[in-house]
Parts: sequence; C-alpha cells; structure tokens
Amino acid sequence: MTPDDGRLAQTDLRAWAALRLMTRQVDAQLARRLAATSPLSMQDYDVLSSVAPSPGRRMLMKDLMLHLQWSYSRLSHHVSRMEARELVRRAPSDEGSGVEVLATDHGFATIRAATGDHLRAVREYFAEALQQGDAGLIESLSARVLERLPGPTPTRGW
Repeated sequence: MTPDDGRLAQTDLRAWAALRLMTRQVDAQLARRLAATSPLSMQDYDVLSSVAPSPGRRMLMKDLMLHLQWSYSRLSHHVSRMEARELVRRAPSDEGSGVEVLATDHGFATIRAATGDHLRAVREYFAEALQQGDAGLIESLSARVLERLPGPTPTRGW
C-alpha cells in the first residue's frame, strides 16, 4: 500500500474507528445524563458553557459559530429556541458590528446548576479511564491534529 492510494494502514483505520466509536458513545452518555439531571440539552450546554464564562456573559454570534463549529443557520435556529426558554438573548454588539448572544440570569443559573453533575459525568465516563500520562498524550495529539485542519473562518464560511 502506497501513501498515495487513499487508503489507511490497518492500524490507523482501527485507531480512527475506535476514536469515532468512543466519542459517539461518550457524547451520547453525557447527553443522556445531562437530560436526566437538568433542563438542558447537550447543545444548550455547549452554547451556555461557551457564552457564560465570556466577559459580560456575551459572545459574538460569528465567534460562537466558529467556536462550536456550527453553521450560522444551525446556531441561529438553536439560539431562537433558547431565547424562547429565556436562557439567552440576542443584542447588537457593543462595538456596533454583529449580533451578540448573552446568557440571561436564568441561563447563567441553569448552566451553573448543571455543571457540577456534568463534570462528574465527564470524570466517570472519561477521566477515570485514563492512566498516568494519557491526559497529556491526548492533549498533545489533539493539538497536532487541530493544527493541520483548515477550519472555517468568518470570511470563508463553510
């Protein structure tokens, strides 16, 4: 097998399949646990956990879109659903360009209430399975992979 034939070595293919299976299964467990212990979906948690710690509990929609790797349409629709539940609201940017998503007091209280159990679930389903040195290896590997990705930009879009 040559590097140019488009196929992966069997060890790489098995590693890729294992990574995909692990992330799907962990994500599904975290979503079920979150739904059982809070009124938030995993997508709500993703939005609020991104916006709430930001200065002023606000973030530009375009920055949130890039951070979450969602399309603008997906983010806009989801923010609309969260606005209806009074978890967030939209406002013109203080700098005058763009729209910001703001965590409401209700949204901030909801994410704070959900975070403790969510982090316990992350520890239970993920961190407790790690051995000495695994966390650093995962962080390093993630950084190397992420450096190679072009990713969307505000000017290039999706």
